[in-house]
Amino acid sequence: MVLIDYECVAYRRQSPHWCLIEDVYRGDTAWVDFQADGKAKATALARRYLPQMPGESDSDYEARLLQSHFSDKFAQAVRDFVGMIFNNGVKLVDVPDVMRAQWAALDGDAMDGDRLCALLGMRGLRLGHTFCFIDYPELDQSLVSLADTGAAGRQPFWSSVSPLQVINWRYRMVGNRKVLAWAVLRSQVVEADGDYGEQECTYYRLLTPGRFDTYQVVKGRDGKPQQVHLPKQSGVMGRRIRGSFVPFDSVPLVCLYGGDRTGFFESNPTLLSMAKLNVSHYQVRSDHRQKMHYCCFPSPVRVGGDGSDLALGPRSVVDVPVGGGFAWAEPNANSLSASRQEVKDIEDELNFLGADFLVKPSDRQAAMTSVIQATTIESELYLFASDFALGITECLNWHARYLGLPSGGRAELDTQFFRDLSADPQLLQVLLQMREREDISRDELRAVAQRKHLLPEENN
Repeated sequence: MVLIDYECVAYRRQSPHWCLIEDVYRGDTAWVDFQADGKAKATALARRYLPQMPGESDSDYEARLLQSHFSDKFAQAVRDFVGMIFNNGVKLVDVPDVMRAQWAALDGDAMDGDRLCALLGMRGLRLGHTFCFIDYPELDQSLVSLADTGAAGRQPFWSSVSPLQVINWRYRMVGNRKVLAWAVLRSQVVEADGDYGEQECTYYRLLTPGRFDTYQVVKGRDGKPQQVHLPKQSGVMGRRIRGSFVPFDSVPLVCLYGGDRTGFFESNPTLLSMAKLNVSHYQVRSDHRQKMHYCCFPSPVRVGGDGSDLALGPRSVVDVPVGGGFAWAEPNANSLSASRQEVKDIEDELNFLGADFLVKPSDRQAAMTSVIQATTIESELYLFASDFALGITECLNWHARYLGLPSGGRAELDTQFFRDLSADPQLLQVLLQMREREDISRDELRAVAQRKHLLPEENN
């Protein structure tokens, strides 16, 4: 029998990429246990990101792990990209006044809508998509109107839900649209255990139109797992109409896409290749440091000695027997330059894929960035902003449904910075230099200059 904790095929296909991305986003704290005394202890994930070399002892590996520095280029890029996209906040268009007032504390606590949407955007950009659950406080039979609800300070609130929590789902067709039929959310909650202790509990919430039901999977008397329904943590979802409660006919779980959408609740993370490249940089840099460690110390070599210990130093004398010899043997360090270049090449690629390109236009000239690559990055971020704004708009409309309003308006994200950033003299200079090297034709240069508004209208 299939239980509530079943993970659907689409989830199992995507979750390995999500786990890798989230680990890289957290950095080496995801696979290294940094202790209070300064020592580092490898966790179960450590060898996935920094493999143990053949013949390397566990103690030597732990030492190398502590010496290996992880550069969080991927996390920096995600924060910088999202910072630019949400720099001017979310523009609310035709949003009712009551919802504008509630925007100041959208998560049910003290987080305003702009901040919450930026956090949703950060997860959506790195994972490909994310979710927002539009919820409402527990039903209060004494509140029968919108005015009563407002006076009591009650309002819908938005909860961020990671794709790693949505483990199973189904959709139904409404006309030519796919609409969520039900979904299962898994969450780990730390709860009090006695007066001072804590314990981690796993819950499964089944969302269906107009209802939510909470379950736990426990071991039965026969030793087999079974699901247990928790009535006190279950209930209805809907709104009051003229004093009567009417359940919703759909599920208020909104998927906000931020990558290449490939299906219902499915996408390709836009920055997956950068996350993998960040791991490669970590590994190659660690290898390079190991080579430096072993190649920078010459070894004394004695030929024809009697096996006794030697004392080396400025006040010591080395006796060399007849026919013997003494010298310092220094390893061939030719591979150091190759590995150093490999580290630099990966760093250059990370810098390009990261936000350095967008926030430092002068880097284009130094790196001779091609306009094709530049256009690709700008287009991906523009599409992300456009798609994400549609998701926020759907959240606004669910918010309005809880309040009994006909519409929640729409959300817009200001992407003017793309055009401003492209129309800079540094890019024009790079294009001209590319034309001098005949990397692009005259017509291609003119077409790009027109599209990017790099030249005055009369010169186009």
